Amino acid sequence: MVVSSIDLTKDLHAIKPSTFLESSIKSAVLNINTDYRYLKTGYYVSLHAEVLGNKVIPTTENIIDANRTPILLLRAQKAGIPTLPAIVTGSVNKIISELGFPVVIFAVNPFIYYGYKTAHNRSALYRAVKSLGMNYKFAVCAQPLMGEMVSFKSFFGKCEQDEETKRISEQVYSLFKIPVCKLHVQKAEDKTYLCGLQPLRTTEFSPLDMKTIQREVMLLMRQGDNFGA
Repeated sequence: MVVSSIDLTKDLHAIKPSTFLESSIKSAVLNINTDYRYLKTGYYVSLHAEVLGNKVIPTTENIIDANRTPILLLRAQKAGIPTLPAIVTGSVNKIISELGFPVVIFAVNPFIYYGYKTAHNRSALYRAVKSLGMNYKFAVCAQPLMGEMVSFKSFFGKCEQDEETKRISEQVYSLFKIPVCKLHVQKAEDKTYLCGLQPLRTTEFSPLDMKTIQREVMLLMRQGDNFGA
């Protein structure tokens, strides 16, 4: 079964999240959503599927882990995906002493949507930590900025990037099974490193993106109930 907040072709027989959340259907579920963050619709679809005892892509565990940058990076590193050193703190002084400048800052609070901020000096760092830490109430995840930050759309691990970045996108999907997302990577010293993941806005989808999603959904549905394994 395909549960999708995105309008797919009629051939895929997708149902809306609101319909699924009111049902008790027993079936493997492919959850297609633009936003899987905690307490968002995408999260609740996977949670409802699990409560019903259904196999589901993505699982709530992977949703939560992928949207918490420090956990994303830790699991990615253990899986052999290239990452950079990262620290979780609310202290500007600690970031400066351990990482120096420039740095890239990601929110740890799962309700923050804003991606990341870069800082090349102390005043910019204070602004970034204040903003992404919700006025210093939450810690942030800081990483060294060693090269160029690149953000791109990933659909079932597929993306329009260079080969090394494509490989990271595929690895992230293989590990977390998040069908639709934006990935942030850093290109430094001829290498590419995973830095973060965030939801996509519906306005970011192109006709080619929709074709990619529809093609990948069709391939998975041909596997039947085994796709959720």
